[in-house]
Amino acid sequence: MEFASREAVQEYAQTTGRQYVQVTLDHAGNGELGSLIIELYTDQCPKTCENFINGVKGKFSGGFKYQGSPIHRIVKHAYIQGGDVVDGTGKGNPGWSIPDESFALKHDDVGWVGMANMGQPHTAATQFYITLQPLTWLDGKRVVFGKVVDAAGLELLRQVEGLPTNNERPLPEVTVSKIELIA
Repeated sequence: MEFASREAVQEYAQTTGRQYVQVTLDHAGNGELGSLIIELYTDQCPKTCENFINGVKGKFSGGFKYQGSPIHRIVKHAYIQGGDVVDGTGKGNPGWSIPDESFALKHDDVGWVGMANMGQPHTAATQFYITLQPLTWLDGKRVVFGKVVDAAGLELLRQVEGLPTNNERPLPEVTVSKIELIA
């Protein structure tokens, strides 16, 4: 389901019991790129969603948070990746991980949000990705826990995908300038 506004999401949230996060991205030197809304599948991946919400609220161990962290990787026709709250390079490790909770949700569309891991089971921590197309080869390997649910957010993904990169890193830097629970 796609939503036209933040208010529509808040109204819908009352029927689903799920939580929703609004993420605003900035492009260094060029200002705000836009925002997207993520529906968190708290009913299917409650612990993974709780972990993500901890990053939204700045409650990661060590005080790490998503706000101010970069979108450090853009893989054209595949996904964008962010959430390295340690050093922003994509190699940062907070020193802990969460278990792979469920593989029920599939990478069958644009806009799915999943936990990046270190290539092995049960190694996800803070990094997440958002699909730019179906990526079924990730099914059973990465935990999907959310979905971009607004038309403007899906358009923002295309805009970010089109930015210039150097070794998949956006130029200039793209950061999460604001992130908050909205429902």
